[in-house]
Amino acid sequence: QENMLFTSWRQWWRTHPQVVSLSAGAFAGMSAEAMLFPLDSAKTRVQSRRGFWGSGGFRGIYRGFGTALGGSVPASAIFFTTYETVRIGVDRDASAAAPRYVATVWLASVLGELSAACIRVPVDMMKQRLQTGQKGGSPLRVQPSLLAASFQATAMRDVAQSSFQFPVYECLRLGTATWMSLDLNQLPTTTSALCGSVSGMISAVVTTPFDLVKTRLNLKASKVTTAAGRTAGRCASWALMASEAREIYSTQGACGFFRGAGLRGMWMG
Repeated sequence: QENMLFTSWRQWWRTHPQVVSLSAGAFAGMSAEAMLFPLDSAKTRVQSRRGFWGSGGFRGIYRGFGTALGGSVPASAIFFTTYETVRIGVDRDASAAAPRYVATVWLASVLGELSAACIRVPVDMMKQRLQTGQKGGSPLRVQPSLLAASFQATAMRDVAQSSFQFPVYECLRLGTATWMSLDLNQLPTTTSALCGSVSGMISAVVTTPFDLVKTRLNLKASKVTTAAGRTAGRCASWALMASEAREIYSTQGACGFFRGAGLRGMWMG
């Protein structure tokens, strides 16, 4: 009877791949958040206007961890569920040509990131304000244009990163599998992990400017008094993003946009 129960349970999981993706994504997001949170906190403090030491240094490095953990589970689950659903639905032929396969992966990853951003943006804003010791971290108290600007910066960062990371990851896997004369599904787990780490680190460094602007927006005062913040209509959020970018460039130059790139690369790799 126990064998029959186990067999039926295994068959149910095989016939419900979306549930597998949901569970695996939630567990992966929770595990990664727990292990890499100190790097994330350090990156946020380095990117803040007050700098690393002015934002607390190494003190309270796990501040905001509960908020991050609570948000990473649904966000990761939504991303992986969307990713697998789109990837399987668009291209069911596992032996498809490489260009078509990479295009499918790109589309799936972009839609996954946009779906997960609905959860990540408000959670990220609360988390980063806690990480730097700010009060009033609730997104409900934030000016709508500021929240919209944070969403746009996050979406641009995540879409750009996925557009680069996942196709590179899949190309590395395809190339490695061809070189090793193996089927893609037979590639060793360690080799796939190495491909993912390399593509993650490179894409994280490349997209650091978007991440920096997002961090500055999340740490901005809730009551925006600048001209950009008072701009009415749909252009308000774009004006806020442009204002932050100009401020970074005027004070630190082009290199300033890559502040925290090393920590971000380590975190995403």
